[in-house]
Amino acid sequence: MNKRIDSAIFSISFKNGKANENRLPLGHVIATLQELDQMVKEVGRKIQRDRGVENPDGDFGIELLAGITGLAFRKGSVRTSAAITRDIENGIRAVSSVIGTTALVEKKDIASADEYGEPVFRRLARIIPMQEKDGTDLHLSLAKKQEVLDTAKFSARGIKVLRDLSTAEFAVESVTLYGKLRKLTDISRIEDRDDIWGELEEDNGNKWRVKFHPTDYDRARRLLSKQVVATGDASYFRTKLPRIDVKEIKPEEKRDYVAAFDEFSREYGEVFGSRDPQKILRDIRGR
Repeated sequence: MNKRIDSAIFSISFKNGKANENRLPLGHVIATLQELDQMVKEVGRKIQRDRGVENPDGDFGIELLAGITGLAFRKGSVRTSAAITRDIENGIRAVSSVIGTTALVEKKDIASADEYGEPVFRRLARIIPMQEKDGTDLHLSLAKKQEVLDTAKFSARGIKVLRDLSTAEFAVESVTLYGKLRKLTDISRIEDRDDIWGELEEDNGNKWRVKFHPTDYDRARRLLSKQVVATGDASYFRTKLPRIDVKEIKPEEKRDYVAAFDEFSREYGEVFGSRDPQKILRDIRGR
């Protein structure tokens, strides 16, 4: 097996229910894999951005293994494996985050989730109808060089936890969002004790309800329809858009990668010598 592929394998298994008969609706399997793929991409974009990757896209070159369909039927289960082939280091972080968040759902420990958890909660909820119809449990694992790093299960227990979110909310502190401030409503003029509400659309298309303190209205108004960085505490709901209580909001500064590389060269010129800059960047990104 190719050494690069062997270094990072993401495995997905369907167990119990119809999987015990070694048969599952192909549409359900494909839809579940698509939701998992989007989880990894959304979490991956956030991770890449936080780690300074230029043009974060969450694309880790994930490729199915084991034949044309990528599916392997074993006694009592349907299994598929995928290789992380691009930006492997961040790809492993993204898959590990997805698996870790899934494990927290199964353990009813959602309050411990970090800021990367929201896409996982939202997309796991979309898988629920298919799992319930097929009676299956979803098992996830990540292995590096044949050593298992993370595992998780999403079963009826986890489904109940997500269903309970329709009435209960959970919060994550110190979340940072990058996107465009789309709407702003000064409801404080109607009732002084109310806050200012708006809507923020992230770069990946996700929408958030935004709550400001009334004293921040003028600052927020100046940033309307502009690209911003918003930091605050997030609250997540299953039946409505997540909300961020903004503590700080400011324009997102365009990154000057040329100036940053010039500064990098001055500081580390003796370390890297005459190495090709493109080769250095590829090494940094794990490509």
